[in-house]
Amino acid sequence: MPIIDFTQPFYLITALVLFLLCLFLARNNRSNTVACIMLLCFITLLVGHTIELANATVENIKTLAICILVDELFTFISFLSFLWLDRIEVDFKKSVKSKKSSKKGKKEKLEDKVIENDGLDTLWKKV
Repeated sequence: MPIIDFTQPFYLITALVLFLLCLFLARNNRSNTVACIMLLCFITLLVGHTIELANATVENIKTLAICILVDELFTFISFLSFLWLDRIEVDFKKSVKSKKSSKKGKKEKLEDKVIENDGLDTLWKKV
């Protein structure tokens, strides 16, 4: 029997509420760190449930399979929220740098170009 059993409504609702609260916290702080931690937690749960599935009895296979599906769903949603929050963080830093660069010289403009060409720009253009 898994430790965190997502077939039980209590665990599922608790995970969803914690995820939404962390997402709200990360959006208000304009930081993707909280979403990254949530992503790592769900990946850890996925690995743990997969290890438990390797040693499971016949009665627990269905429960663990459902738990693994829910883990994959939460991992996918947390990855998308991580990308979304990363975009918010980059836009916020870009606006702060542009305000500072209007007061400073050419040195700040070079840093703005580095921020503008982050690795996710090509992904967001395709999405």
